Amino acid sequence: MSLPIFWSRTVSLAALAGWVPFAMGFLIVIFPGLSPVDPVVFERALLGYGALILSFLGGVRWGIRLQGGAGSDLTYIVGIFGSVAGFITLLLPLTIGLLILTVGFGIHGLWDVWSGIRGRVPPAYARLRLVMTWLVCVTLVLILIARLLVGQ
Repeated sequence: MSLPIFWSRTVSLAALAGWVPFAMGFLIVIFPGLSPVDPVVFERALLGYGALILSFLGGVRWGIRLQGGAGSDLTYIVGIFGSVAGFITLLLPLTIGLLILTVGFGIHGLWDVWSGIRGRVPPAYARLRLVMTWLVCVTLVLILIARLLVGQ
């Protein structure tokens, strides 16, 4: 019996749909005319979206722990760091906010993948987080590079 890579096609598509705002952020840096709103407004919204997703990831870990899963009570404390870091990004200049989000997603992804290796979260979840962490972090780095190249 083969295990699904990411549970199902639905989970895979939903995860990729969650990446779309980050991909749009990259495209809008290169082609500001594509933005449905003022590009500056979209940039701030992108930080807000990143903060929201970091909070969501912490909530997932809370949910796993509340069901008697991986971790200890420390999971609740560490799980809130993404929410706090995300909030801080909203108060900072865009470049610094994007850097914080990149580091936050990277740390959270490492935590989830490491937990999968140790059998503390489902293997399919760890694989999903590995791919999505890579996609999001690479996209955020590309946004930072593109901003430097276009002089923003």
